[in-house]
Amino acid sequence: MIAPSYNHAAALGGVLAELARHHLPVIVVNDGATDETDAVLERWLESKESTGLRRVLRHAVNRGKAEALRSGFEEAGRLGYSHAAAIDTDGQHDVADLLRLIRLSTLNPGALIVGARIRAGSGAPVASRIGRVLSNGLVWLESGVSVTDSQSGMRVYPLEHMKAITGSAARYGFETEVLVRAGWHGVPVVEKPIRCIYGVPGGRTTHFRLWGDTIAAIGMHACLLGLAHVPGPGQAHARGDHCTGTIPRRLGHWFSPRRLGHMASGDAVSRERLSASVGVGLLMATLPIYGVKTVACLWLAGRFRLHPLAVIGVSSLSTPPLGLVFAVLSICVGGVLIRGQLPDLTAITLTRAGEWSTFSQFIAEWLLGSVIAGIALGAAGYAVMRAMLVRPVRRPKLVVGRRGPEGRSSPAGSLSRRP
Repeated sequence: MIAPSYNHAAALGGVLAELARHHLPVIVVNDGATDETDAVLERWLESKESTGLRRVLRHAVNRGKAEALRSGFEEAGRLGYSHAAAIDTDGQHDVADLLRLIRLSTLNPGALIVGARIRAGSGAPVASRIGRVLSNGLVWLESGVSVTDSQSGMRVYPLEHMKAITGSAARYGFETEVLVRAGWHGVPVVEKPIRCIYGVPGGRTTHFRLWGDTIAAIGMHACLLGLAHVPGPGQAHARGDHCTGTIPRRLGHWFSPRRLGHMASGDAVSRERLSASVGVGLLMATLPIYGVKTVACLWLAGRFRLHPLAVIGVSSLSTPPLGLVFAVLSICVGGVLIRGQLPDLTAITLTRAGEWSTFSQFIAEWLLGSVIAGIALGAAGYAVMRAMLVRPVRRPKLVVGRRGPEGRSSPAGSLSRRP
């Protein structure tokens, strides 16, 4: 347990007492505190409430939370620990939540476990909420790591990965940078909701400097965003539907033609997403949104985790000569819906098909019909693709009179299953 502390004497004693009650090994990093922290730590070291490890590291001057955590990790590794949990000592964290994170870490030993503070009804300041949302979005953009609280201080760190993902950020930027570098190096990030106590008895003490730390965060993200455009180490790291890594690595994975084969031969969810890619592509092929169709296809593919090549490839059916077929079909459907009869399409010829005046007289029918026809074609394409990708059920073969390991046949009439 790493507990960095700077001028939190009012809440520090209660946090340490709660940790002692659960017999957790604790390394407190006194980051150059100038209040009564030393006295609180002296009483804690002399207390007999717990027999667990108690260690105090002291920085002569305040070096910031990032350096305090790094000192704690180094000491924990030197003592032979494989993981280090971190908790803030300002009283905003519930130790019961920390125990749940530790249990989750035992199920995911190679993952970075993050306690995500619950936003609803938490009483968090508006500026803090806005900063958290912006930080979460930048972490995803830079690394593909999707979290709801990129600034949480309650975590469980796998020490074997810390040298690779620690980074160089100072103060409060450490916790955000670690997530980005974890995504680049393929370290899984697992979140679990925790409670955040803003109404700390005696008042909550924070050392966050609004302007200084905000400017530092902007500089850090600018640097990370620049590094995110470099291919970086290894390759994209895909786990299920999520892919992390630098931007070129993730784009390469996203557009990879090989992934089409993996989706076709993968699990039910992968096959369903491939079928949906074809369906959405047919919908987009029908809609007359020329000029922005490719952008719309990419957005839909990213939003619904479809394969962009499948969506864009199928949507390209709207190019001539098939584009004329989609347009005529849409106008016919729209004419029936608006006027109850098929429109007169004698004015549409192949030589005039590319002229706006040819279709402008049917604009209402075209727009309405393209939506209805597109949905119908998309649903049909999805259903056909789903049927094509259904895996046949393999039944185990039955072997009569199979010989045993000693060369003797099984009893007459007996059956044995071959896997």
